[in-house]
Amino acid sequence: MKNYQIQRKQYWIFLVVFSLCALLGFSGVLAADIFMPNNPGGDLGRLTMYRYLGTASVAWICIAVWSGYKLKVSH
Repeated sequence: MKNYQIQRKQYWIFLVVFSLCALLGFSGVLAADIFMPNNPGGDLGRLTMYRYLGTASVAWICIAVWSGYKLKVSH
C-alpha cells in the first residue's frame, strides 16, 4: 500500500471549507436559539439543532484546527 502524502494546497482547502462549515453550523444554532418559538415544539426544535448542528460544528472545527496545525508543522 502506498503512503499518500497530502499536499499543502489540500490542507488550505480543508481549513477554509471546514472553517466555513463550522461558522455556518454555529450560526444555525444561534438562529435556532433566537427564532424558535418559546413553546414545547420550539423547545424540541431547538434541542434538535443543538444536538445535530452543535455536534457537527465541533467536529468541523476540529478538522479545521487539525489542517491549520498541519499547515504550521509542514511549513
